Amino acid sequence: MWLQALAVYLASRIVSIGIMAAVVRRQPLSPWSSGPTTTLNDFLNFWDADWYRRIAVDGYPDVLPLTSAGTVGENAWAFYPLHPWIVRDISRLTGVDYQVVSPLVSMLCAAGAAIVVLHLFRRRTTPGRALFGLAVLFFFPASAVFSTGYAESLTLLLQALALLLVIERRYLVAIPVVALMDLSRPIGVAFAFFMLVHLIDRFVRRRTIPYPAGEVVRSWTLGVLSCAAALVHPAHAWIRTGSLTAYTDTEAAWSGGHSSVIVQWFARGNDLVGPFGPVLLFATIALMLALIYSPAGRQMGRTLQHFCLAYGIYILLFFNPQTSTLRLLLPLFPIALSLAYHRAWSYRIVLLASFVMLQIIWVGFLWHFTPPADLPP
Repeated sequence: MWLQALAVYLASRIVSIGIMAAVVRRQPLSPWSSGPTTTLNDFLNFWDADWYRRIAVDGYPDVLPLTSAGTVGENAWAFYPLHPWIVRDISRLTGVDYQVVSPLVSMLCAAGAAIVVLHLFRRRTTPGRALFGLAVLFFFPASAVFSTGYAESLTLLLQALALLLVIERRYLVAIPVVALMDLSRPIGVAFAFFMLVHLIDRFVRRRTIPYPAGEVVRSWTLGVLSCAAALVHPAHAWIRTGSLTAYTDTEAAWSGGHSSVIVQWFARGNDLVGPFGPVLLFATIALMLALIYSPAGRQMGRTLQHFCLAYGIYILLFFNPQTSTLRLLLPLFPIALSLAYHRAWSYRIVLLASFVMLQIIWVGFLWHFTPPADLPP
């Protein structure tokens, strides 16, 4: 099984890095270029990868920067510490530059994630569908980020492992995994919400699926501690800066200094299609629910369905739709099983070919930087 996982992973990385190598040839000098030309390694460390590097080198600021309007400006508190800390320590131990180590760590984590995800998928469906589901994930348009100095690969590995442990009812073993996951990217609140849904579901179905007292204690321990783990990074920002809202204010800096709930999706829909914005939003929600709860979606099982529902609600409530949205959908990777449901080879070839084409567009228009300013991927 692990050889199949690594084969899919390797094929996907050849495609993604090949696309990156082709696009970097037309990349002009950028703020992240290390010399007179932008190298492939420079390209893999664009955008937020530089924020992670700053955290590794300089740590987090004790004083929040302010804009001319008096709101909190962009700063490192928006980014979680686990990836830069791991890369920093490996860099110090080996003497290899941070920007060389960072993409390598991401690629190794993605390889590990491929093995765990395939194991997780094979618990829910046939080996063939599970393997194609893995391919759907690793050829997804934003999956090029798994080869860069971002934390997505590390989060995917930890998230897949945490979900696998929950499915196997190994709740106490999942605690350190969830704690580390919550230090890698802002996924902790969504996972805590998922645990609440999971615990309620187990209680409601206790007469048909046994829920012994020992499992009640262990599962609720994970649920409570997952809530606590989600607050560690925001609490760290509060303690260091003295501002209770340091983390949320920093996140809002990428949205013009303001944060909102749900209405930001209506506003963006109105920007895109005018009065048909609500229709677009509800159609998108309906499509997501169909992918989760259709006959194809049911093969992922209730636990993975609950996570996708919880994360989808989390995104709808708190995230501002932007050019990074496609990347922010990566934690919804169990939906790859829905897309892998049909076995026709023509469907599978067309789907993967479409994803490769969209990945070229994602790298060419979002990861590529057009001076003097551009939209982030």
